[in-house]
Amino acid sequence: MQLNTVKQTPILITGSHRSGTTWVGNILKQVPNVYYIHEPLTPNSITRSELNTDIWYKYYNPNQKYEQSEKVHNELFKGKYPLSAVFDFKKRLPHTDYRNPGGIYDGQFDLKYTKWRAAAYLDSIKLKLKGVSENEIIPLIKDPIALTAAEWLYHTWHTKNVLLIRHPAAFVSSLKRLDWQFNFENFTQQSDLMERFLEPFRSQIENPPTDPIDEAALVWTCLTEIILQYKKLYPNWIYIRHEDLSNDPFNQYRMLFKKLDLPFTKNAENAIRSTTNTNNSSDVIKKGKVHQLNRDSRANISNWKNRLTASEINQIKIITKSTADHFYSDEEW
Repeated sequence: MQLNTVKQTPILITGSHRSGTTWVGNILKQVPNVYYIHEPLTPNSITRSELNTDIWYKYYNPNQKYEQSEKVHNELFKGKYPLSAVFDFKKRLPHTDYRNPGGIYDGQFDLKYTKWRAAAYLDSIKLKLKGVSENEIIPLIKDPIALTAAEWLYHTWHTKNVLLIRHPAAFVSSLKRLDWQFNFENFTQQSDLMERFLEPFRSQIENPPTDPIDEAALVWTCLTEIILQYKKLYPNWIYIRHEDLSNDPFNQYRMLFKKLDLPFTKNAENAIRSTTNTNNSSDVIKKGKVHQLNRDSRANISNWKNRLTASEINQIKIITKSTADHFYSDEEW
């Protein structure tokens, strides 16, 4: 395989889920020749027809070859998405959502993933209609579940990796709002992932807490510990706290665009303005809505203080402290 046929360096936006990857991806894709690739390594994603996995946070060892995945991504990175993939329906759906124990996929999920696949195809067509050549396409992966594939992507395609970190209490409060759980079999089924990153937490992972606050706090600790290890090994990657983006969006995004060698376009400025304006609601308006990008970004930073009790916040602080102290001070609790 000739990976050098991908002319422009791909960009990866990742981090834990609920860390702002969708927001950042939507801002960066305002650049005309950016090809937005929505969660290709997430179960049931736009690559489901060719990369069939039921594992959330599947670990891709950078020292191994993944020929099928390399082939699929190499084509994606050149702006090629097959029309046939749009019509990959229920025959490919797993029986269980391993992010939510006991959660069964239904037609609503099928429609959501079909819409994402259709969007990937239409975006590839739009690039051609704009006259963007294969050599000019800048691939942009937005995928929090690709966190455990970040090294593999970096070593295979020299991706520009952007990792988002969010306050543990904000992460937990978001999962609490959505009533999202996590099946730790995603981790225990992967001995290489456990040995590589999560050995210090093996006991808790193999005997996960039943309390949803404790469970979410452990998920945050595991995922952010992976980010912390990356930061030690790859200081050249870009690490951004969600709170810093939210507090000073224009300056922070300008710096991010510069680091990624992207033009800070008028469309990007408008998108930042519309998604951070103080006239927006500070919190999600519709209960159960997964993404509401238009927020009062500064007010959104502290929403967790209204969603969680003092006791819950203390629980989270105790469980996450060893990792959280690397990113957040006591004053930020």
